[in-house]
Amino acid sequence: MKMTEQEETTAWAKMPSQLQHEFMGDAGREAEKVKKSLAQKLKKLERLKKSFETKKIPENDNWKKLRVAAVDGSNSPSTSERLGVRYGAFAAGFMIFEGNRIVDEGYRSGSYSQEQLSDRDIARDTLSMLRTRLEREVALYCLQKNVDYILIDGSFFGYGAEALMINGKDIGVQGYNNGSELTLDIGNKTWELLKSGKVAGIIKRTRTSVIDGWLTKMNGTAAECLNMNDKYAMTYILPLRHWFAFEWLLEEKSAHHYHARFRNVFRLFMEKGRNLSTDVIWGRTKKNFERNCIRNLLKTGALVSQSARYFVRCSANPPFQFEMFEKADPAPLLPYFLAFHNPATGLPWPIDLIDANVSVPQGFTKEFVDEVQARLLHDPEMSDKLKLMEFFSYLNPQKEEE
Repeated sequence: MKMTEQEETTAWAKMPSQLQHEFMGDAGREAEKVKKSLAQKLKKLERLKKSFETKKIPENDNWKKLRVAAVDGSNSPSTSERLGVRYGAFAAGFMIFEGNRIVDEGYRSGSYSQEQLSDRDIARDTLSMLRTRLEREVALYCLQKNVDYILIDGSFFGYGAEALMINGKDIGVQGYNNGSELTLDIGNKTWELLKSGKVAGIIKRTRTSVIDGWLTKMNGTAAECLNMNDKYAMTYILPLRHWFAFEWLLEEKSAHHYHARFRNVFRLFMEKGRNLSTDVIWGRTKKNFERNCIRNLLKTGALVSQSARYFVRCSANPPFQFEMFEKADPAPLLPYFLAFHNPATGLPWPIDLIDANVSVPQGFTKEFVDEVQARLLHDPEMSDKLKLMEFFSYLNPQKEEE
């Protein structure tokens, strides 16, 4: 099929020529900066690699006997902005596999509406939290379906930033008057899933720096830090078909929760000129974690920290991280991950498949709101059609929503 002239034009070429040349210079300077930085990082990683114990993933056919559910959800990338109302849509679903065969699946949807004058950021985070709640409900349903394991997308308590935004705020949606009520409900459902020992959170976007926290604590200085997230570091450290448990590096299974923030707390005290011992700063880090858990998640740090984290590398792609209850045994899942992964992503096939099926596409929310409007226009009880059209007019009349 012949591409149109518009499709063949790159984004770069659409800018004025002077801007194109300016950005060319910026790209050259950035390339030089990255080259120097990468050379330094690789030297540090080469030295660090010798300190890490990794294990080969066992290979067997036991994974074919496992009954595994995969659960994921999504919400509209943006809300639909109309004169009178703001809309968002979300969905969640599950797929159950016996070996590599899909034997069951199901999907649920939801929508969120908010008056236009309400806070847009709260609307965005409420929508995300409603999606998370639906994901937890679907996962709890799967626990009743006689499964051996459930794979969920993301970490168990990875919704803290959104929770902080809505806690104490009036949201008035789906039975929740206050955002704190929604946060508590999600936390209770999450804890039930975690303590079952059957659920693994597949963490695709690792942003933690546990390794840098460990280096800071071990050396008593942040000078030896890699200044990179754990996924980047483990991409270099972890051989193909191997796995790694943080408990092999740290003193206990849940210590990664504290190491993930230790470097930043350490630096904060150093910048303030407070010459405290590493042990004192470690204690302050634990208190900081506890305070954030109560403030954001409305749960104690003792409860939130009851998980262990692992890295697995199944293909040439970067490894992925997963999280389980600290008392659960991850061993049965390792051959499953190795044998039944997508070589294009390195992730378990069930996670990739449910992610593709449940995604709310760009532009769907606009079509959803158009459907709401169309139903009202055909409703005989709606006598003033002109006012209805005004209510659903675009907030910005110059550009139709995508």
